[in-house]
Amino acid sequence: MKKRATHKRKRKPKRTREEMIHLLWLAIDEANAQINDEMTTSEEKRLWTKNMCDTIGVLNKLMATGRQSTMEEEDLGSLLLKVPRRIQRTIVRRVRKWRRPSLYNA
Repeated sequence: MKKRATHKRKRKPKRTREEMIHLLWLAIDEANAQINDEMTTSEEKRLWTKNMCDTIGVLNKLMATGRQSTMEEEDLGSLLLKVPRRIQRTIVRRVRKWRRPSLYNA
């Protein structure tokens, strides 16, 4: 009867909280770039938007465990002031579209 060779996997060093936050911000920036890309189809934009929302949720949980302020504490109005006016209008239009009751019944 032959013995199987067992290999021990080397454990990767744990990332620091700052490295994880940095990686999440890179993912959010990538999603934002894909959403604003003119070559991206509407279906792809929807998927990238969902990806960005999920990543922001993970970032909020990570920041909450580290006792840092979450993104939700920042007012939406102050966030909108940081982006160009054309994008502000697009965001407001999309939020109104998301809040339509017909979307929830589909």
